[in-house]
Amino acid sequence: MAVTLTHLVISVTFLQPTCHARSGPEEAAPNEWPPSPLRLFQAMVAGVASGAVNGGAGDAGGVGPERSAALRWFEGLCGACPPRIWTPPAVVGQAVPRYVPSNTADVTAGKWVRGDSTASFEDRTRKVFRPTHLLGEGPYTVHYVWPLGGENAELARVHEAAIRAAARSIVALGWGVDAAVGDARLVSDAEVGRLGGERWVPGRGGGKTLRVPVAGTLDHLAVRHAGFVKRLQGGVAQAVPALRVFGTSGYRHEEDLPERPFAAFILRPVGDDSGAVALAPTAANRVAAMVRHVACIAARGDLDPDGWRTEEWSLRCVAGHGPAGGDKRRTRDDVYPRLSYLALPTVGHPHADGMIRRVMVAEPHGGDGRTAAWVRQRLAHAELIDEATGEAVARLDPVEPDEMEFGRVFRLYAARGGQEAARRWVSVTPVLLPRHPKARVANRERLVAAGEARSPGQAKILARADDAVAAVHEALEHAGINPAAVERVEIHRAAQLPKGGGALTAPLGEFRRPSYLTHLPAVHVRLVFRRPFAGPLALGAGRHAGLGVLAIDSDT
Repeated sequence: MAVTLTHLVISVTFLQPTCHARSGPEEAAPNEWPPSPLRLFQAMVAGVASGAVNGGAGDAGGVGPERSAALRWFEGLCGACPPRIWTPPAVVGQAVPRYVPSNTADVTAGKWVRGDSTASFEDRTRKVFRPTHLLGEGPYTVHYVWPLGGENAELARVHEAAIRAAARSIVALGWGVDAAVGDARLVSDAEVGRLGGERWVPGRGGGKTLRVPVAGTLDHLAVRHAGFVKRLQGGVAQAVPALRVFGTSGYRHEEDLPERPFAAFILRPVGDDSGAVALAPTAANRVAAMVRHVACIAARGDLDPDGWRTEEWSLRCVAGHGPAGGDKRRTRDDVYPRLSYLALPTVGHPHADGMIRRVMVAEPHGGDGRTAAWVRQRLAHAELIDEATGEAVARLDPVEPDEMEFGRVFRLYAARGGQEAARRWVSVTPVLLPRHPKARVANRERLVAAGEARSPGQAKILARADDAVAAVHEALEHAGINPAAVERVEIHRAAQLPKGGGALTAPLGEFRRPSYLTHLPAVHVRLVFRRPFAGPLALGAGRHAGLGVLAIDSDT
């Protein structure tokens, strides 16, 4: 039976466990890991043009018509479909300054040619080496993987030999010291599944941005190379044109969640720009309902049937209803984007009282951000109305992440950048599990047989605890989070807040919830992610309605 070749894979193996690639020329520029698709393309073009293919003499610094056609197809493939990337695990090393000959040596050499024997280039330039160290025993291979479909599947077979030759021409990936060898091949789905390493996924909401080649990159590389060759023409140093024809793509580690767009507000007194309104944490669902109410009113008054703010968007995304013609409530497998209304208790310092003074409205993970931007604009200064009394209880005052106010409490719910992201998160309002944990008979028997429990009664308790963790994993999946991204789950009956938040220790039953969720069990959780996570984060059946909100464990 013939194997269907469905992917193009280019593999580059480093000959030493380091890579010095950076995202820019400045010393402070962060390390580029994984190496970008544009860097791979440049390495392939440089190898082909230098004659490294098959040990040839090159084509007058060019790439030749056949390989040029293949590289033009390849740059278009990268621009339209950035690759997934498999890498060895890696860590950024310590910065080490070294002193290398200055580039003014070019000028000095020119003086020597003209007979000036007194010219010298004893000066050295400081250059900071900050390698990315590749972990493990090797081989240290990076795989770039493109799915092939439609016309690209046929064109890949046409250009396979030329792309393989270009990949095999690679001599370095990163700086010149990052010696590497490459190869390319067409493979099946099964072979892709057997690739080893950490996976990096392209798409919106990625934690880092990598450059990718696009149509026209090859031509501009030729222009840049010609400028480099002529940089000393006539004895006058000429600036080499910067590479400007390329695209970018967000990338995230497979275990990282996509960014979650949000709008943040502080609750101000009506008619007063100072101070904040403090509401009890047990009323988190009520606060979320008031914010949702004003959002629904704003959405109904700002529809754009010819654009993206449609009637369906108003009912399903903003109001959270199910499909038209059915029950208003949504099913768990309903993938239509939906806003979450998050009430944020005050936590994070020893004197925090746990009262709600702030709220967030968040899109799903990986959202495009336009609804959050609309919320930020349309709900600014809107008044929250108490349904029971009809009176305004607070006014929404927008806060941006770069404002000082955001750094007080908001950052514990939505970290600003990698340095504030954290692995340990704790619930500040109860998480409503999707079902009641059960003490399954098979689990009880296994625990007794393994000696983990001394009696059937103890085994029943342990089995129920195991199933409670399984229920938390289900809640993670419902929230769009892969449970594999979580290293450890702890379940508690009270909030585990290391700093402040005394009001949050109220019994779980005192936290208000919608009538349709009263039958579900409530718990508090602590999650330890495998990689730092930025938030905002809410879990459980009440995650869209103010409950199940988690904050960064401020003791970490």
